[in-house]
This record gives sequence, C-alpha cells and structure tokens, in this order.
Amino acid sequence: MSAPAPARTHSGAEHAPRFVPEQEVRELFPVSVALPVLREVMAAFSAGEVTQPVRTVLRPPARDGADPGLFGSMPAHVPVEGRYWFGIKSVVVRADNPARGLDTHVGTVTVFAPDTGLPVAVMPASVITELRTAAVSAVATAALARPDADTLAVIGAGAQARAHVGAMLAVRPVRQVSVWARNADRAREFAAWITEVHGLPVTVCDSVREATASAALVCTTTSAREPVLDLADLAPGAHVNAVGACQPGARELSSALVAGAAVFLDSRDAAAGEASELLVPVGEGLIPVDHPRAELGAVLRGTAEGRRSADEITVYLSLGLAVQDVAAGVTVARCAAERDTGATGDTWWSPAV
Repeated sequence: MSAPAPARTHSGAEHAPRFVPEQEVRELFPVSVALPVLREVMAAFSAGEVTQPVRTVLRPPARDGADPGLFGSMPAHVPVEGRYWFGIKSVVVRADNPARGLDTHVGTVTVFAPDTGLPVAVMPASVITELRTAAVSAVATAALARPDADTLAVIGAGAQARAHVGAMLAVRPVRQVSVWARNADRAREFAAWITEVHGLPVTVCDSVREATASAALVCTTTSAREPVLDLADLAPGAHVNAVGACQPGARELSSALVAGAAVFLDSRDAAAGEASELLVPVGEGLIPVDHPRAELGAVLRGTAEGRRSADEITVYLSLGLAVQDVAAGVTVARCAAERDTGATGDTWWSPAV
C-alpha cells in the first residue's frame, strides 16, 4: 500500500493570481497615480537601483508572405514603495492589428510577490503600455517643458494620442490643442473626443507643420517608418515627446531635428542599440554618439542638466522600459488587492503541484 500523498500546506485559492481586466486597470492607474510611481522608478533606473536587461525581441522571418510580427520579453526587478518586485511584460507586436480592431501591442504584464515569488496579478499589456507611456511623457514634460507651455499639438490619432492629451493636461495648463493624422476622418473623430472629454478647443490641421508651428508641446504618437516632424516645423522653446518609434527602423523625427535639439532618453543602453532616431543621424555624421544630453532619470535626480533656456528645443525620446511596465503592474496589483477587484484564478492555479 503506497504512502499517502503529503498534505498541501496552502490552497490554490489562497495564492491564486488576480486577473485585472482593461477597464479596471484604467480605473486603478489614472495619471494622478501613475506620475509619482513612474517618476520614482525612472530616477531609480538611472541610479542603477533596478535590475533590467535590454529587452529580448524575437523576429521570425515572414512565412508564405505573411509577416508574423515580433515577440518581446521585458523582465525587471524594481522597487515600489520600499519593496522589490519581479515582473515581466510579454507582448506580440502586429502592425496589421488595427485593421482587425485590435491594438498593435497585445500580451500580458505579470507581477510576482516579493516574499514568495508567486504570481500575484496578470493584466493586459496594451493598456499598461498605453498608460505608462503617456505618464512617463508627462514626467518628462514636467521636467523639461517650459512652465507656461499651454498649446499642444498631437501627431497621430490612436490610443497613445488620446492618452497623451490627458497626461499633458496633468502637468501643464493646456488651453488649445491641434491635431494631425494621416487619416483625416480619424483626426476629426479624435478632435471631437478631446472636446467632449476634456472640454478644449481643437483644430484639425492639414499638415504636421500647421499643427506644430505654434505649439509649446508636441507629442508624436505614430507608427511612422520615415520622419514626420522636422526642426523647421517647431516653434522656439518647444518640447517634443516622441513615443511612436519604439522599434528599430521606425523614425518620427528628422535627423535635423535630433541634431538641433537637446535630446533626453529613457535609457542610453537601449537607445544605443534600438533608436533609429539616433542611429541614423549618427551614421550620417550629423551628431556624435554621445549627443543625447542625459537620461530622464538623471534629470529627475538632479545629477544631469535639463532645459538650458526658454528657446531651447527639448526632445524626450521614448523607447519604453520594462521597469515602467513592472512598476505600473505592481501598482495596479496592489490597488486591485486592496479593493478586492479583478478575477482570481483559483480554478486552475495550484502552487503545490
């Protein structure tokens, strides 16, 4: 007769991860919550207080003429309110998804308990990416833009464009918005949404230059492969948040703009290997490799200089970091646990197996 199986010391339900759907993520992680969390983690990143490898990207070849997209894996170990957490964003990027009514970035963010390593929460990567990207742009804007910046131009009309409007309003007294997008119908829909949600007057423009010529703040949120914004399109003293070119080969900013601006990065290491916005003008001999002035986190810590004059054009070049995703995910997980929201996975999770 065989010996009985050892008793499990913990039930599956007790340690089941929490699944937090998109709408609850939005409710739990508004920009007012996101700003201090991401400000802290960006400063910690530049101080070497986090552990994060450069993201791993799997790019399989096209098969039967179909582009499979790419798979990105972004793990990190980050401090949130005094405790270190493991987490990872796993995401597939498909440029053709919008035609299906889906986000280009689909996947999950998973965070793990600091004491046991058990997974505590899983949430959609697309909404975390959207919210944290816009919030970090707001952190950069607060640190680098002129305090009186009150005119905003948004290039693009997708999810990031919408998120950036609210993020900019959180840190600057925006009173007027101009928008441009390749699809004029989407630009008009976006403008109507801004007025309905934020109560601001919006001008739909026929060109990028028309949209940006008098803007103190510019957010480029496109999937462009070739530059859409040039130095000549900007007013003196403008601040640009460039968030769309998050893959090698993508570019939103011209070489002349990068060369003529004070450029700030989320990560020097990531930019050195992935940022075509920098690699192209370096290859053209327009800028040295060390052209970027600083990482944003160093500016936040006061160890690097930010804007030097009212007329200087500043650019925050965003590639996106795992530490941002994980810090956002940890914050959502904690808030969801406190409010007992989201669905638990006790029907399948059994850590004793």
